[in-house]
Amino acid sequence: MINMEIQERFVDFLSYKTYCRIVFSDGGKVPLLLVHGGPGSGHDSFELLDDLAYQDERTVIMYDQLGCGRSSDESIPDELLCEKTWTMELENLLKNLGFPEVYLLGHSWGGMLVMSYLIERRPSGIRGAILSSTLSSAKLWEEEAKRLVGYLGEADRKAVKEALESKDFSSLEFENAVAHYSRLFIAPEKGEDLPECLRRQKPKQGRKAYERNWGPCEFVPTGELKAFDYTQRLGEITCPVLVISGTDDESTPLINKTIYDALSCPKSWSLLSGARHMTYFDRKEEYIKAVMEFMKREDDRHGQR
Repeated sequence: MINMEIQERFVDFLSYKTYCRIVFSDGGKVPLLLVHGGPGSGHDSFELLDDLAYQDERTVIMYDQLGCGRSSDESIPDELLCEKTWTMELENLLKNLGFPEVYLLGHSWGGMLVMSYLIERRPSGIRGAILSSTLSSAKLWEEEAKRLVGYLGEADRKAVKEALESKDFSSLEFENAVAHYSRLFIAPEKGEDLPECLRRQKPKQGRKAYERNWGPCEFVPTGELKAFDYTQRLGEITCPVLVISGTDDESTPLINKTIYDALSCPKSWSLLSGARHMTYFDRKEEYIKAVMEFMKREDDRHGQR
C-alpha cells in the first residue's frame, strides 16, 4: 500500500529560508514541483492540487518564493525580489530536495520563471514541463490585456484609460474596473464559500514584489519584467511540454498559441472551456486530468508505471 502524507519544511537559501509544502508519496513516481505566480503571490492556491497528488499517488511539491507567503521576511532587501533570485532559489530547492528527476509546473509568472530557467540554465533531470496560463512576451500580454479591457462596461473602460494616461491607479473607479476585469478573466471574488486556501491573507511584501517586477497595474508591465520576451528562444526547450490555459483566461488563446507554435520539443495544448486565469479552480477536474495524462504519457515513454 502506498503511503501519502503532508510534510512542511524550510530550506536554507542565502541567509533566509524557503517554505516548502510536500504532499509526499512513497510510490516511486517522478515528483511534480509547482512554481507559483505573481510575482509576489504564494503556494496557497496550489493546495487545490492536493487531489492530484492523491489521485496519481505522486509526490507534489509547492513552495513560497522568497518574499512571498511563509518565505516572506521584512529583512529581505527589495533588490533580492527579482527573477535572478527566484531562479537561484528554484535551483537551490531542487538540489536540496534530492530528487533525480522532476516535472515542473509553472503557473502565470511561475511559467515565465520555468521558461527562462529551462532556456538559460539548461538543467538536467527535468522530465517534462507544464506551462500553465503563462506568457512568453510581456508586450503581447499588454496588447491582449488592453483588448480584454474592451469587454468591460463604458465606465470601467473610461477609468482604465484615465488611470493609464495619468499613471494614477488609486481611484475607486479604477479599483472597480480591475475587480470587474478579475471576475471576467482571472478568478472568483473572495468569499466564505471559497476554499480556505483561497481566502488567506497575503503578506505586504508580496505586493512589493509584484509592483517591483510587474508594476502597479495588471494591464501594463512597467517593472523589471516589462521587457520579458522568450518567444524566439522557446525552441531551445528540449523536454516535453504541456501548455494548458482557459478560453476565458487573461492568458488568452493567442498568447498560448504563440507559445505552442514556438516550441519545437514534443508538445501538447489543453484549452479548458470556460476557465479563467485560475484554470485549476474553474476547471479543476479537467486540469488535473490533463496534467496526469501528460505525466503518465512521459512515464510510460520512460518505461515507468
